[in-house]
Parts: sequence; C-alpha cells; structure tokens
Amino acid sequence: MVLSSALVATSASSSSSSRMIRIMANAAATSKRITAIPAVMPMFQQQPQQRKFATNSQKKDKSNNDTSFFANLRWKAAEVLTASLEESEKHKLLENLNAVPKAEQQQQQQQQQPDKVGAKKEEEEEDDLLAKSIGEAVAAARAQEAQENQSKWEREKASIMKQAEEAAMARVENELRIQERRLALEKWERELKQEEQEQEGNAQKEIVKEAELVNENTNNASVEIVQDDDDHHPVLGPALIDLGHKRIHIVSAQALASIPIWKKQRIYRHERAKIMANDKLKTVGLGLPGIIALHENEQGKLSILDGQHRVGMMTILDELLEVKQDGSVVTNSSFDLNRILVEVFPHTADTNFTAQDIFTEINKAEPVKLVDMPGVASKTHRKLITDTAAKLKDTFPDMFKPSQNCRAPHVNIDNLRDALFASDVLKRHSIKSQKAFMTWIMDQNESLKVKFEKEPPTNASKTAYAKAIKYNFFLGLESSW
Repeated sequence: MVLSSALVATSASSSSSSRMIRIMANAAATSKRITAIPAVMPMFQQQPQQRKFATNSQKKDKSNNDTSFFANLRWKAAEVLTASLEESEKHKLLENLNAVPKAEQQQQQQQQQPDKVGAKKEEEEEDDLLAKSIGEAVAAARAQEAQENQSKWEREKASIMKQAEEAAMARVENELRIQERRLALEKWERELKQEEQEQEGNAQKEIVKEAELVNENTNNASVEIVQDDDDHHPVLGPALIDLGHKRIHIVSAQALASIPIWKKQRIYRHERAKIMANDKLKTVGLGLPGIIALHENEQGKLSILDGQHRVGMMTILDELLEVKQDGSVVTNSSFDLNRILVEVFPHTADTNFTAQDIFTEINKAEPVKLVDMPGVASKTHRKLITDTAAKLKDTFPDMFKPSQNCRAPHVNIDNLRDALFASDVLKRHSIKSQKAFMTWIMDQNESLKVKFEKEPPTNASKTAYAKAIKYNFFLGLESSW
C-alpha cells in the first residue's frame, strides 16, 4: 500500500488521524439504504412473440435499452444513496462515480479538457458506466430467457426486476464505498500536509524521526497494516498479502458479482455460466480451482479481468444452493462461496501497466487440448498420436510452427495431435502401430499432392502452395484428410 508508512507514522502521533482512518474504513455503514428503486424505463420494448422475428436493428435497439435500463438504475441508486450528504460532498461523490447528469458532465469536460484527450476520457468513463457487473448481466440474461415465453415472463417478471434493482444497488453501493474512501484519503492527506507545514522546532523534528523509523521497518509495518482491521478495502476486505504489483484477497461471490466486467473483456455468455454451474454441482467437493483476477484503476474502480464466467457460475450456484436444502451439496464446506481467492492488480505510477497489458499477459497461456484432457483419450492412443506427430515434425521441420495460430501451409504440432484424435483416425482405420500410422499420414499427404496438381487449392495463397511444393508437405493446406 502506497500510504502504509504515512498511516503508521501518523497513528503514532495523532489520535485525530486514527479516527479519520476508521471513518474511511467504515464509510459504508453511514450510507442511506433503500429496498427498491422504481424502474425508470422498460427493460425490453419487444413483446415475447415479436422477438422471434426481430431484425438486427431491433436487436441493437434491445441491447441499447438493456444497457440504458441499468445505467439509469445506477444513476437513481446513486442519487438516493447520497441524498443525506451535503450538496458539495454529494456532487463530488457522484462526479467520481460518473453519475452526474450527462449534460452537466459534458459541460464540465468541455470547460476543463476541450481537446481530444477530454473526448477520449469522456468515452472511457461512459464505457465504464455502461459495462455491466456480473449480477446485472445475470439479471439481463434471465429477463431475455423469460421473455421467450409469455407465461414465464409474466410469472418471473417481478423477481427479475427485483434482481436487477438489487444488482444495480449493490454495484453502486460498492463503488460509492470506494470513492468515499478515496475522498477521505485525499482529505486526510491534505490535512496531514497542512499539519506538517504548521509544525515547528522539536515537534517537526520528532515527526521526521518517527517517519524515518517507520521507513527502516517497512516490511514489518506492511504486515501490521494488512492485519489492521482499520485498514481494509471497502469492497474486498483486508488483503492477505500485498506483493506490490498485486494484492491477494478472500472475497465473497456476492461481492464479486457487483463488480463490472472490464470493458474489453469477451462478452459474458450466460448459457456458458449455466453449464459451468451444472457441472460444478457434480464436483462441488473440488472447490474452485484457480483465482479471479481484478484490475484497480487510479480512481480505485474495480473491474473483472479474468474469471467473469466463473463469477457468473458462482452467482447461479448461490441461488441454487440456497434453494437446494436436501443434499450434501449444501452442507459441503469445501466450496465456500463466501471465501473466493482473488488477485487485484492496482494501477501504479511505478510500472504504468494498464488493464490491457495485464489482460494480455493472463491470456497468453494456450488452452489444454482435448487429447490432453485427463480421462478423454486412452493412454495408448495419446502416446501413439504424440509419437507419430513428433516423427512427422522431425521429417518436415520447416513446416511446423510453435504458434497455434500459424498460417497455411504450416501446422502446429498440438493442433495436429488434437485434430488426429478428434477425427478418430485410429479407430476408423484400425491403426495399431506408429509405423502404420505414419504410413497412413504419408499416403494422405501424397493424395493431397496429386489432388492439387490437378486443381490448385482455392483456400490458400500462391505463396503458401509454392512452399508446400518446395517441402513436399501438403497436410497444412487442407484439413479434410
């Protein structure tokens, strides 16, 4: 934490500063809550029977209505939750939340940044505001599914609207906590700076000595800060460990569902999350392998970089496990939805790495192939495919590339292995040995050569075909073999 040393030093010399820290940590306790927010506009304009024949334009309109619905819910929630604050403090919080009226926001940005940088900032802030949290995405998906059937929509409309309102409220509450903490920290820093400037003589020297003493024991001070109940993240709670480039937290699935998805993430697919939830019910004893990755920008706002579908799965499971009270799934404590491992990558001036840098780093890992999944391919078949592919690579080394996205006429050895397994070649042709397998593959290569001599490939460039001729390797030009 950037301010760890300053916080420790000040707590030793000023009781008023300690009270300020406690106020920051517990700011959410003073927020005015409401149980429901009036719908400000219909979530969907189309009737269920009309959706079947919806045009692309109508689908786009529906998506815009969906997004606007949640954006308006959040603005409404922000207004209500900050109603009891003084006008200046309320406006500052809403501004940091990007929840001030649109016209006023545009006017401010034109006055402060009338250039392209200001326009880009406005666009980024709007993207942040429009991006759904997982909880909001689940509610929207439920509404879309329910509207496929008139009776189902009428039956579930009230509960879906309630879920949407609660999701929007949870997101706004959490973001307000973050901004309240940020503003309190800024105020505390200003007061501390003013206090230091007013200090004279021995008092000033004493503060400097205490600060130097804290700096000499940075490691110990960091551990103390992490364990201090007065210093924890308003949404994620205390950090288990702060490694500088990232922090590790234990967070509830409900809190994760209130965090928006990073704006450049893949689209959240609710169907995928539902399948994952049903599969997890069969293996709930395994807990949740892996870790959820979040990004924290310079304003303290959180977004999900990796694991959005796992968070969606847990949101679904949270509902299922509450309802299902008749089996071991409920009583199994090995999968605690209140204790999910999370890593947070904060924006730091030292590294200046962006969310996109971290997202790219996370997704560089290549997915496991079907042939390598435990229990899918037999040990005998996997070995035969692996050994034969390796021999083929040794025979045609110039035609194999390490990237799984290589272009024709090249092939990637793992893609080739997976394709050979998926095509069930070994069973279809009763291949039992590496020699027989290699003979079959070389026969396919020769057949392709003859085929392309009669009619050159239409799905490959002349350059690719020329290279295939040069190295006498045609398997990368076509996958039908």
